[in-house]
Amino acid sequence: MATLEQLSTALRNADAAGDTQAAQALASEIRKLQTAPAAAPAPPSDPYRQAAIEDRQRIEASGTSADAGMARLAIQGATFNTADEVLAGLRTPMEMIRRGTFDPREGYKHAKAQEDLALEEGRKKAGYAATAAELAGGIMTGSGLARGGVSAMRFLGPNAGIGARSAAAAADAGLMGAVAGGAEGNSLEERGMNALTGGATGVAVGGAMPGLMKAGGAVLSPLTSQVGARLNPERYARNQVARAIMESSRTPAQIADDVALAAREGQGMFTVADSMGNPGQRMLSTVARSPGVGRTNAVEFLEQRQAGQGRRIANALMEGFDTPTTAAQTRTAMTAARDTAADRAYGAARAGAGPVDVSRVVANIDDTLQPGVNRIVNPQSGIADDSIESALASVRSRLTDGRSVQTDFTSLQRLRSDLSDRIQVATRAGRGNQARMLGQALRELDTAMENASPGFRAANRQFAQSSRNIDAIDEGTAAAMRGRTEDTIPAFRNLSGEGQQGFRAGYVDPLVQQTQGAAMGVNKARPLINDAFADEVAAIAPQRTQAQMQRRIGRENTMFETRAQALGGSRTADNLADEAAMGADPSMIANLISGNWGGVARGAMTAGQNALTGNTPAVREEVSRILLMRGGNVTPQQMQGILEQAVQRIQLRQLIMGQAGRGLSGGLAVAPATQQQGR
Repeated sequence: MATLEQLSTALRNADAAGDTQAAQALASEIRKLQTAPAAAPAPPSDPYRQAAIEDRQRIEASGTSADAGMARLAIQGATFNTADEVLAGLRTPMEMIRRGTFDPREGYKHAKAQEDLALEEGRKKAGYAATAAELAGGIMTGSGLARGGVSAMRFLGPNAGIGARSAAAAADAGLMGAVAGGAEGNSLEERGMNALTGGATGVAVGGAMPGLMKAGGAVLSPLTSQVGARLNPERYARNQVARAIMESSRTPAQIADDVALAAREGQGMFTVADSMGNPGQRMLSTVARSPGVGRTNAVEFLEQRQAGQGRRIANALMEGFDTPTTAAQTRTAMTAARDTAADRAYGAARAGAGPVDVSRVVANIDDTLQPGVNRIVNPQSGIADDSIESALASVRSRLTDGRSVQTDFTSLQRLRSDLSDRIQVATRAGRGNQARMLGQALRELDTAMENASPGFRAANRQFAQSSRNIDAIDEGTAAAMRGRTEDTIPAFRNLSGEGQQGFRAGYVDPLVQQTQGAAMGVNKARPLINDAFADEVAAIAPQRTQAQMQRRIGRENTMFETRAQALGGSRTADNLADEAAMGADPSMIANLISGNWGGVARGAMTAGQNALTGNTPAVREEVSRILLMRGGNVTPQQMQGILEQAVQRIQLRQLIMGQAGRGLSGGLAVAPATQQQGR
């Protein structure tokens, strides 16, 4: 806008040129200016800022930049906006000398104005780069504080939940926001309000940070899983196995000890997956139901192991009950031993024997055969003897012919042996009454022979005891097949030592037969997993072998469950996995031909599911290798290493995420200042 002096000069020039119209217009403008009210005086400028501007102009004139550079801006963010206050404080003595004052407040105000102006101009020139530098500084300090333990996170346990971690993050971010906000402004009131605002913002944003990062991690998990599985399938597989170990609630040492003990007890095929229980079994199922080398290895091993279950259980039973031979072999051996001992004992008894009085034996038989005797007196009768009468008459005929009586000990001993055999035949044939009547005759004969020979009584008792021991084999067989525990255990305890061994042989025999005869794929350990069998084992099996046998049977049951979990159930999942491996999904082809693009997309997503989760063939092969480790291949140190490495990686990832969250909180704390031109 032209001044009054300029308009007056222009008016004189117009008059001189004779331009009346222009002269009138200029005169009108001059009158307006002369009659206009006086303008209000300009407000006085900030003397400290003005002095800072003059200092900056003087420095710029000398060819030196007075603006804040990128490093200075980064320091401003790293100190949560307090660097300008600190530097101004350091320059205060110099400014007091320059300004010729003894008042530190005056020197500080000049120094602070210079720092503010330098930051303002530096931000203008650097633009977005200045914002990035300050944010980077804040992030670096926030991460450093977390790394140094200056964080509320240090008070949380390793398994703290999302709520506790959010509260700790809110506390950290709120404190950083309050510090950064309080460092903005020049008056106490201004700084106080900024501190409240920064603290509240930090609490809100910091509290939401763990949840947001967790959600972001879930979104990115398919990508990170895929990258990790591709770059290092072995490490990815070990992480997955470590997760299953933690889910099993078993320590690595316990798992390794289980596998080693199984190998020492003849079950070297007991694996890590078996010891882990359901988590290991389900993980092996994932391997066995997806195509690849891992599935082939798992299926072949599990099927071969199951094929030998019957033989292993049979060995466990025979060793557990200390019955290395079958019931028939045991009977043969015990009978041979009895007969050998009897030959010696009866031989000695014959040497010192006198005549035998068999009158009571004959009288006992005649009590039953009285009708037969009458026929002898009256031979015209044609009534035939029954089977009992025939058997007794045969015995009587070898004792007496009605005129003479057999008294020779040796001859009667042969008769006794024959009579004993007849009783056994009648018993096994189910002719109980015949066996009973012949038994009466045998007892009478034994009494007569014992009276004739002092050594015969001892020999006879020894023979009878050995026979009872042999009979215990049949008792054991009956107990195993249809006996009740309440009867079986007392019957066993009432036997002599040799009789108990015979009972064990008979008891085990049908169990072994049942185990060996069961079909392939049947859990042969299942009939032995019950309270009744456990009680009978505790009473019947030798103490030194009980616990080991029960452990072996329990492992066989676990190994069957592992196979059932991995290979059992519907084959739909297997078929889908095979189709995915072949890359020929008929439904996708049909959808493509018909133009059903939505169906094509869904099929493609389903086909790529394993790849997105990191469940690659290489990972499954390594998981299968670890889960199927057995025998001497497993050590406590090895299993502990798998778990510790995974835990360390998890802790490192949590530490990085925690530091990243604190770093972002630090950057957000200084973010408002980066958007302002001066403070």
